[in-house]
Amino acid sequence: MKLSQDALNFIRELETRTGAVIKDCIVDEKDITIVVREGDLGLVVGKKGSIIKSLKEHYKREIHAYEHSSDPQKFVTNLLYPVKVEKVEINGKTIKVSVNPEEKKRAIGKAGKKINTVKELAKRHFDVENIVVA
Repeated sequence: MKLSQDALNFIRELETRTGAVIKDCIVDEKDITIVVREGDLGLVVGKKGSIIKSLKEHYKREIHAYEHSSDPQKFVTNLLYPVKVEKVEINGKTIKVSVNPEEKKRAIGKAGKKINTVKELAKRHFDVENIVVA
């Protein structure tokens, strides 16, 4: 996994500020997505979301934080939060995620942004090639 300089700088700042261990980070023009060690999400969010809010203001971007898991099914479920995942099936390098039909659009995101981020992170951490939302 190769991280951009922006991602490395953000990781360094966030780890210093919170004590959380950042396992991955994707930085683009509108969003910063981070994956933290299991159990560290509260450190990154802060009381009543105070840390996330200050980061959003400082970077002028949306900040999305998710908890890592060594279980690929739980990891994908975490990445799709707040969408309620009903079932996760792994078939080779493809993961099929079942969600309530009313939440399918939310799981995919505007122009596929959310599901593309989930695919990228799942590929980095579990060598997954495709994720299908059903």
